[in-house]
Amino acid sequence: MEQLHGFFFVFFVGFLGYLLFSHLKIPTPAILGSIIATGVLNAAGFYPKFEIGKISFLARTMLGIMLGKQINRGFFIHMKSIVVYVLLVSVGMFVISLVAGYTIYHLSDVSFATALLAGAAGGIAEMGTFGMSIQADAGAIVFMHIVRLIFIIVLSPWIALLVEKAVPGKTARPRLQFTEELFFRKYDYVFLVGAALLGAYFFETLRVPNGPIIGATLACGLLAIYIRRTYRFDSKVRCAVQITIGLILGYNITPDVARELPQHLLPGLVASVVMLAGSVLFALILYKFSSLDIVTCVLSTSPAGLSQVVFLADEMGAEPLTTSIFQTSRLLSIVAFYPWIVMAIM
Repeated sequence: MEQLHGFFFVFFVGFLGYLLFSHLKIPTPAILGSIIATGVLNAAGFYPKFEIGKISFLARTMLGIMLGKQINRGFFIHMKSIVVYVLLVSVGMFVISLVAGYTIYHLSDVSFATALLAGAAGGIAEMGTFGMSIQADAGAIVFMHIVRLIFIIVLSPWIALLVEKAVPGKTARPRLQFTEELFFRKYDYVFLVGAALLGAYFFETLRVPNGPIIGATLACGLLAIYIRRTYRFDSKVRCAVQITIGLILGYNITPDVARELPQHLLPGLVASVVMLAGSVLFALILYKFSSLDIVTCVLSTSPAGLSQVVFLADEMGAEPLTTSIFQTSRLLSIVAFYPWIVMAIM
């Protein structure tokens, strides 16, 4: 019971961080606010003890359920026409990640594995939790990902507009919209949770990097395709999962780690510039060889958060579905395969 009280106390602190960041209109307030708030709590020595491993497994499984929602029939129907470009960009993101990782390694004193994960064009939650599993410096990874996320999300709209003015115009294709007419029935969600847990446990047992996330993502996506329905979840659930992921990552910001964070700011900023420059280069290549408009290309290759970039695409008149496919493919490929590269290089 004491551990349960401890968890809810930390969750409440993370929730307060979310409210503050949301009020300040900071990107991805749930996860960033929770990381900062619980990290400060931990650095001050007030982080209570509870079963962080079990909470981490459940949170990563829930994260997999969220990612699995992107895998539907519409995703694959449209992907057929752009699969070559999606593969090109996914490979490009691996190259950019490795270059950014090498940059961080040479500009800081963190381990090679920490540098590679800190420079990965993947999510904070995915790279941070994997870093924990291989005893990398999760605090440094999280901090530099936060720097990258804020830096790129703030600059991406401006970069897209500047590039749009600098290159010859290309008419955007009509917006595509694929919707599943049927949603999950109430009892389907029981199978969804069961499939997610089984997939997460199976991949975790096999010691696959980021196993719970990958296993749950595949299980949920395949289940939705098999029963020809799509599932949805309340935004409050997404917020709660992000806060939980944030408090798990905040667990790594110990007093010793907190003292070292300022020295990671410069490497994080330089790596962010490298990633942004590389993503713009791939956007121009994508623009040259595809029929996509330049704004869609820039946002499709932007190494920022999936939901934030898709939202920007919709706001700026780009193609949200296409952007979503590129971003989802980038995220899933980094989560699934990049850890293997890190482990092979270590």
